[in-house]
This record gives sequence, C-alpha cells and structure tokens, in this order.
Amino acid sequence: MKRIKAFAATLLAIALMIPLAACGDGAGTSKYPSQVITMIVNYSAGGGTDLAARAIADAAAKELGGNITYQNLTGGSGTVGVTSLAQAKNDGYTIGVATLSPLALVPYQLEVPYPPDDFEYICAFSQYGYGVVVSKDSPYKTLDDLLNAAKSETVNFGATGYPQPFAMEDLGKAAGASFDYVNYSSTTDLVTDILGGFLPCGMVDEASFASYVESGDMRLLASATDHRWAKAPDVQTLTEMGYDVEILSYMGICVPKGTDEAVVTKLREAFQKASDDATYKEILTNCNLTWAYLSGEDYEKLVHEKYEEFGKLMG
Repeated sequence: MKRIKAFAATLLAIALMIPLAACGDGAGTSKYPSQVITMIVNYSAGGGTDLAARAIADAAAKELGGNITYQNLTGGSGTVGVTSLAQAKNDGYTIGVATLSPLALVPYQLEVPYPPDDFEYICAFSQYGYGVVVSKDSPYKTLDDLLNAAKSETVNFGATGYPQPFAMEDLGKAAGASFDYVNYSSTTDLVTDILGGFLPCGMVDEASFASYVESGDMRLLASATDHRWAKAPDVQTLTEMGYDVEILSYMGICVPKGTDEAVVTKLREAFQKASDDATYKEILTNCNLTWAYLSGEDYEKLVHEKYEEFGKLMG
C-alpha cells in the first residue's frame, strides 16, 4: 500500500510540473504575450520619437496578438526612460525606446546606472537626420561661403547638445575653419536666434528644422548625415561634398538584460514585420524622420562601437 501511495504521489508531482514546464519561465513564453506590454518612451509625448515609436509598436502589437500601452519618461537627455527600462522586471512585459545617444554618448556626460550591456536589443527602427542651416537672410549662400568666413575668424554655431558639435568640430578641422559651439537647451530658442539673425548658423536635427527649410525661412547648406533631407533633396551631404563627416543616430528598442531568449526572438520578429507597416512609414514622413531598420544584433554592435568612439572623444 505504501508503494502504491508513493507511486501515486510521484505521478501527481509530475502532473503538476508539466504545466510549469510548458510555460518555460515567468513570462510564459509559449503564450507570450498573455498580458498588456508597456513601452517606455524616453522623450516627450507628441514629439517625433514618441509618434514614431507608438506607430511601430502599434503595428508590432498586431503581430504579437496583444496590446501595448505607453509611458513617457523624459529628462536627463533621454536617460531617465532608459534607466527605468534597465531597472524593469525582465519578464518581457516592459520594453522601451533606447535611442543611440542615451546609450552611447550621454553616459560620458551624466552619471547613469546602466552600461550598454544592461539590455537585450530588439532593433533600431528609425534614423535622425542633421544638417547645417542658416537664416534666409544670411550672407552665407553656400557651405563654402560659411567655411571661408570661418577661415578668417571664428564663427559661432548653435546646437541642442551632442553629438552635433562633434560633427561641426570635424568639419572645421577638415576645412581649416574655426567654429565655436553655443549650447541651447531649447530647440525653440535655437530656432528663434537663427531666424532673427542673432546666430550665424546651426548644426540642427532634420525633424525640427525641415519645415523651416521647406518654407524658405532657413537655408540648408549641407546634410550632416548619410542621406539627403527629404525636404531638400538637391542639397548634398557633407560626404558628397568631400568632407568625411556625418552623424549617425538611431531610435532603437530594447528590453532589460536577462529577458527570456524566446521572448526576445518573438519581439524581434514582430518589430521587423512592423517596420514595413504603411501607417508607420507615413508617420515617419510626416515627422521628417528617415526610415531605417537594424536587427537587434546590428543595433547592439553599433551601440558598442559608438560607446567606445565617444569614450575616446570625451576623454
């Protein structure tokens, strides 16, 4: 009788273990997602990054068969949201926008509690653009005009943070010109000073300034990224002009380190398919952002490369 009871107890234990094994881990990977996913967005609601992130996540949610809600955590040059993501539970139900600068550059400017290794990388889904602009009334009609002026005396330029000043510094070195960086904490103030002629030029982001170029209130002298601006397709990149200078900056999606490999794979597949969604691409166009897709592995590689590069630049 004792043997029969022991055997029955063993069978019961095995029966209880089977459902747990089917789940794989706490995330329930075989049924993932079985609850709402929260996406942390590290910039303010309504901005280009926020709109693009929500659009691709909405498309990914359809692929996943679940819902995604959004939480905007701003501040610290994008690091507040990334910090919250790094510290979140790694159960697959918290994902986040982790843009290149807060991952690879800002850690050398601000004290942050995460290194690039604290994340599993899902993908990069869009690219920021940058360029050199002047007001419509500026005496600098071309980039050569600006560079020639900066060869005889230092010319001030404005930007809202790094890495833009690095590119302007590299351009000055390549052309034998001298530029002095004026830091602006607000894009609105930078726009005002360029339009008012109080600042000779700016190294600016495409998303915020393309509309001024399109309206004719500002003139784009050169694109400072690896593509021409959609609103100014006739203006060449710095590389096309013969200067080996460009800014590469991406929007990416990550999850906390240690997230189950099956969940990471499922998210990667869903966001890869979502990157071709028509509504998402339309929103990118409306926000003056560039479609770009990097796999999780490629985005992780880029982040680590830039982290080392910026470390050398920042000393």
